[in-house]
Amino acid sequence: MNSFAFLSSFNWYGLIMATGIMLGVVGAYMAAKHHGLEGDVIIDMIIICLPLAIIGARVYHVVFDVIGGRSWTFAQFCGFESGEFTGLAGLAIYGGLIGAIIGAVIFHFWKNRKKLPENKRVSFWQIADVGFTFIMLGQIIARWGNFTNGEAYGEVVNNPAFQWSPISMKVNGEWRTSIWFYESLWNFVGFFILLYLYLGRHKSFDGFVFAIYCIYYGIGRAWIESIRVNDVLKIGSMRASVLVSVLFIIAGVAIIVVHIVRATRSGKKLFIFVDKKKLNDDYLDYEKTKLAHPMPDIVFFKDRKKPKPTEEVIVDESGVAIKVKSEEVAGDDTLDRPPQKAARREKTKEDSIDAEEAYEDKWDD
Repeated sequence: MNSFAFLSSFNWYGLIMATGIMLGVVGAYMAAKHHGLEGDVIIDMIIICLPLAIIGARVYHVVFDVIGGRSWTFAQFCGFESGEFTGLAGLAIYGGLIGAIIGAVIFHFWKNRKKLPENKRVSFWQIADVGFTFIMLGQIIARWGNFTNGEAYGEVVNNPAFQWSPISMKVNGEWRTSIWFYESLWNFVGFFILLYLYLGRHKSFDGFVFAIYCIYYGIGRAWIESIRVNDVLKIGSMRASVLVSVLFIIAGVAIIVVHIVRATRSGKKLFIFVDKKKLNDDYLDYEKTKLAHPMPDIVFFKDRKKPKPTEEVIVDESGVAIKVKSEEVAGDDTLDRPPQKAARREKTKEDSIDAEEAYEDKWDD
């Protein structure tokens, strides 16, 4: 029994997971516009990627469990025991990430179908950059689900100074290292790194943020999985998560190296960590980004300008301004303002003649 068994009457794990997903979606929706992506892209992406991420997480866990010697039925795979739904106990994060990547590929082809105009299309790398930045946020929160389940722990902690939650957790009467907590801290730092790379003043080529995610998360996960003692999935004598972590690191490095090689061969500048004020087509692939060509419904904050009102001065028969009629360029309702608050307008030649004639007529009477 774990020290948090009293929480078992409520599915805290599911609530925490749902909270992580929700905050990730909201964050991605708000951040996408900074890269010229419409918020609806994020909603469409979630509809495709989230179910595949859950399926991928389940398949990953079950497959490596079977490799390890355990047998599974299809009903158990779907979360049923003895005809009753008991939940999907056993979801592997790497399987979820792979499922999300597959979803991003599908979304890329769907979003780039021929019927859509060019400026409505979105590349796989643009999806991956924003998606994995906020997947990291979801991971920070979701790891606390292990806290309520009393899982994801390491070796026994013998030093009384470290026998307290959350840096360690009590399992079957023993204090053990809370590796879920250390991974949550690692992801917390990583999230702000990715957030700066995505939203900060210095920009990089599409796919760079995703590459950094692969490298950063792969390093942390490889270290953390190496000290885990429960629910370890293996391929032979090697831990599956450590192997996949290494593959993620290699993939991230490869993405960056390919960009450097392509830039060198093309004679263009490296589009890595460049001040956005200096960006132009001299940087490799800049012209393909949404920074250069935002989606049609996007207006960057710096480009938002209040419409300037047009003003019409109404002059009476004696040539004196009696009212200023103001209309917004965007077609807002007209406003009548006192003449003393009106913008100054040079008197036209016709106004002067009319005023002089009215003045002479008055004295002629």
